Amino acid sequence: MDETVEKIKKETDVFSKAKLIRYLLHDKNYRVIDLAKALSITPAYLCHLNRLNKLPDIVVDGYYSKLVNISTLFIISRVKDQKKLIGIYEKILADSLTIKQTEDLIREELYQVKDKGSYIRRKDKDEMVDRIEKKFLGVEAKISQTRTRTKVILEIKGNLEKSSSIANQVVSELTKAED
Repeated sequence: MDETVEKIKKETDVFSKAKLIRYLLHDKNYRVIDLAKALSITPAYLCHLNRLNKLPDIVVDGYYSKLVNISTLFIISRVKDQKKLIGIYEKILADSLTIKQTEDLIREELYQVKDKGSYIRRKDKDEMVDRIEKKFLGVEAKISQTRTRTKVILEIKGNLEKSSSIANQVVSELTKAED
């Protein structure tokens, strides 16, 4: 492994590097975390590089022709369907999409979510959490938000009697709004 790791570190061509990574991961069954550590890169970056192996030749040619950059390749490599990927690639070229626009396009393709709206402000999230925790004593609330989803997490600590009672109270309050 040490010899191949050194080859990967010295390799300047991103696709040659990706092939060597695939060899170690798939043929030699190395774990992503171990290989990332040996290469002094993050596991996420290693996975980005490995996904480059699945790109169609037309996209690879676009990179070598300097029509797209490595960041664009990392983003579009998330699309598994080759026909969709080529269609997206052609749209990127035709519309001269920026990295941000490309990310939005991929997000829309993968999650069917358009990038609209804005994040809930920190102050507003904190106020919502406070309201929940005051209304339901014994509940710890958390709100997390990404571009594709918002989670409201309620954690109830205690024995089954206590936690079941509070859970029923929360559900009753939520269903009151339906009536």
